[in-house]
Amino acid sequence: MKMDYIINPVKMGGLVKEVTEEKVKVHLHGRLGVIKVPPSLIITEEPLEVGHEMEFYFSYIQVVENPYDYDASDMTTDHEPEPCLLGGKITEVNDTAIEVAIMNNLGSVAVPRRWAFTPVVLEEGQDVEFYFSCMKVIGKCDIPAEMI
Repeated sequence: MKMDYIINPVKMGGLVKEVTEEKVKVHLHGRLGVIKVPPSLIITEEPLEVGHEMEFYFSYIQVVENPYDYDASDMTTDHEPEPCLLGGKITEVNDTAIEVAIMNNLGSVAVPRRWAFTPVVLEEGQDVEFYFSCMKVIGKCDIPAEMI
């Protein structure tokens, strides 16, 4: 049984919860999930801090049987965020959420199960595709880190 969905990128937002040399952890607005990316994917003119407001493109996640040869070359910070079709693998599935490792060590995405389209049962190791972009700092929220 083949099911076709159109996964369209939409502009989303989130708040930086944690910053290390290796990763930036962003909590999506509306408790929609957590994205972890390397700092090299963040467009900013100031040092990155907890509470920074982020803007980026993201889409639903689609399980694919035959993944493309995805091209992440547009995932650069030298221009405004542009959606890029990326691949990944499901690394965790539980009752409420899935986690996906983004190709080329570009981080991970943890979102509710309803964000994944598939005609088959979700399982670890499945190939997926989705739209994503670099993240841009658009402001700062003065909420204590533990409240984000």
